[in-house]
Amino acid sequence: MLKVSMRVSLQWLKELVDCDQSVPDISQQLCLAGFEVDAIEDLTTLTQNTVVGFVLQQRPHPAIDKLNICWVDIGQDIPVQIVCGAPNIKEGIHVPVAKIGAKLPGVESTVVSSQLRGIISNGMICSLKELGRRFESTHGVAILEELINPIPTPGTPIGLALGMDDIILELAITANRPDSLSIVGIARELAALTGSELRLPIKTSLNKIQNLQSTQEVKEMINRGGIYTITEIKELKVSDSPSWMQRRLESAGIQPVNNITDILNYVMLEQGQPMFAFDKDILESISENDLRPSSLGLRRALKGESFSHSDQKETIQLSSDCLVVTYRDQPIALAGVTESAFTMVINTTSSIWLEAAVYAPQDIRVNSRQTGLRTDSSSRFEKGVIPDLTLEAVGRAVRLLEEFAGGVTGYTWSSQYIPLSETPIFLRNSSLQRLLGPVHFKENGTIACLSKECIDKILLALDCQFEKMNDGWNVAIPPTRQFSLQREIDLIEEIARLIGFDNFTSHLPDPIGPGGLSSHQQVERKIRSLLINAGLQEMVSLSLVASSNSDETINSQERIPLANPLLAETSHLRESLWPEHIKAARRNLQASQPGYWAFEIGHVFRLADDKSIPEQLEILSGIISGEQRPRTWNKDGRMSNLGFYEAFSIINYIFEALKITIIALPIAKHPLLHPGRGAEILIDQYPIGWFGQIHPQLADQNNLPESSYLFEVRLEEVLSVAVEETKLRPFFKAFSTAPASDRDLSMIVPSNLPSGDLLQAILQAKIPLLENAQLIDRFDSEQMGEGKCSLTFRLRYRGTRETLTDKDVNIAHQALTLDLLKQFPIVLRV
Repeated sequence: MLKVSMRVSLQWLKELVDCDQSVPDISQQLCLAGFEVDAIEDLTTLTQNTVVGFVLQQRPHPAIDKLNICWVDIGQDIPVQIVCGAPNIKEGIHVPVAKIGAKLPGVESTVVSSQLRGIISNGMICSLKELGRRFESTHGVAILEELINPIPTPGTPIGLALGMDDIILELAITANRPDSLSIVGIARELAALTGSELRLPIKTSLNKIQNLQSTQEVKEMINRGGIYTITEIKELKVSDSPSWMQRRLESAGIQPVNNITDILNYVMLEQGQPMFAFDKDILESISENDLRPSSLGLRRALKGESFSHSDQKETIQLSSDCLVVTYRDQPIALAGVTESAFTMVINTTSSIWLEAAVYAPQDIRVNSRQTGLRTDSSSRFEKGVIPDLTLEAVGRAVRLLEEFAGGVTGYTWSSQYIPLSETPIFLRNSSLQRLLGPVHFKENGTIACLSKECIDKILLALDCQFEKMNDGWNVAIPPTRQFSLQREIDLIEEIARLIGFDNFTSHLPDPIGPGGLSSHQQVERKIRSLLINAGLQEMVSLSLVASSNSDETINSQERIPLANPLLAETSHLRESLWPEHIKAARRNLQASQPGYWAFEIGHVFRLADDKSIPEQLEILSGIISGEQRPRTWNKDGRMSNLGFYEAFSIINYIFEALKITIIALPIAKHPLLHPGRGAEILIDQYPIGWFGQIHPQLADQNNLPESSYLFEVRLEEVLSVAVEETKLRPFFKAFSTAPASDRDLSMIVPSNLPSGDLLQAILQAKIPLLENAQLIDRFDSEQMGEGKCSLTFRLRYRGTRETLTDKDVNIAHQALTLDLLKQFPIVLRV
């Protein structure tokens, strides 16, 4: 299952959850609950042996112009002498000082005592980047008076002073838990796991909400995701965001920009709802001072349409599959991924339109894949954002913008969102106990089934409302879990997860029944074994393929596209197995192999003419190309290819071993097969596959021998016949001790009448004495008449106990002859 990595600040997490457990305990509980902890980063280790220092005195280096000699108070009895080359160093400021032996993560070096032109330096005055602040871009040393207030006393560990005393948990969030791609989501999990109190941020309601007017086409695009909102915020003042907010963004791997952008990123991390801000003044310039929310739109991009995104401020060319947000049909955002560089927040921005929406995950995957842009916003939209919580997240962002950017909130325009129906899930106590079994309670060492009181407590921890019933609970799922809790089994799994899978006792099914292969499995294994014994090797190919077949001359069936493919090479479901078989044969023959005989049993996916839903078929397909091995005993080691009937005998051998009678009819035209050298395979007049020599053009394109053969059989039809009781289980038949009597039956038949039909009619005739029949001769001549030929069958009659007389044989032979005359337009030859 695909996972998304998320960095979680433990300090931030503990603000929301009243939990005093240690980091290892929290990490273990999250791991057991399904949130793999990939790494634990202790920020205090980045600033070990680094303290707050006060520059007492500074004077120029006597020998090097750009260096200064500083005497710094670091809380010791004697100030230390440090040589510093930063342009902003001066007396009377507090700075970070790395003492001898300190390791600086930003430059990956260790501070040592050094001598610069005769002046000893016993430490290093550091910048924030040298201390490991990845997004710090300022030049010179860090001046604490500009960063924090109040200033700690000299000698205080710099990690405490700068807030670099946090612990970061790097969690792997699975695709089925999009609600956990936020600090609040992880806090809910931790509170449920530990039974701790949950302290969520105060909710802010939006008072001025109006309906967003849109065209029908835009409404349909919005409804694919769920909701689209725009909130007007005026009188903003762009500046730096608070230091605590910057630290939390940096710990999550996001670079601080300004207070407006940082607040939106902060809310995304906290609530899981991505948001974008559009400069209102820029939008007014587009609309010529006629600013209207109804001018916003959602549409597919035009092929080759240009878009300048905010992340790199570079222009990219969009494909017609991309979804864009427009204003007056001009793209202002790549939906769910990034806003335009033209409308993004800049230093002069004073009013914004705050966009908060939910898009269809498949649309955002297409946007990211087509443009090569993957952002924190797109990763959340791809996994699924909960529409019911969008306005709540907007309220949180509005409150922070008012507090830290001086904003004044105007109207909010929202599309008409219809919440998902909250149909309660009936959780049966009997099903829960049957699936989970007894629990080992480690507190008192007892083993017992889960009590109803325990289940009540877990449901409340999941924020579920429920009504107790006779044999269970009627559970209402909260909006935060509407994606992951949709069935009774989901609730049972969630209860087991919170209890801890390691706490359940192991128990075997009762009663224990013997295992074994089903009839279909036995026959399928027999088919594999028969083909291997016939000299073919089994191969396995991928079921995901490209959009079109590499052999463009072959008009193959239309391939079914995936909704969200990862790669263009694996964007469709295969409709046949033979393309990969031809590729494999070509590779083997190019590697100087004498031949390639292979088969595969796998599923293909095809659209029936009268169905919109694809059907999944199990297919047996294979290729016989070249010679399996040189025939040294009769060919002097020279290569010789199989003839048509030699190759077909391999397929016929499989059906004979399965006791299935097949008929092979000529195929007049098949795109893969040589004209006149292909056969349709039938069982009881029902076509189940085909066999034939590869079309010369296809063989030439792939450098295959002319005598190469393909076959394809629908395995489900074969298995349904092969598992019949008379074929699957052998029945004893007493051996006859009487001699057999052979008779030849010659007849003139139409040339287009398949001999297989006649042979099958003979074998199926209810003639008790008839033991066997086979075609021994076909004769074509003008003497037979136009469109006529002669067929001769050898019939074997045998009695069970006594030797047959001529009279007995004649009676049986005449009955068979009359039966054939009734069914077919034949003339008996004397």
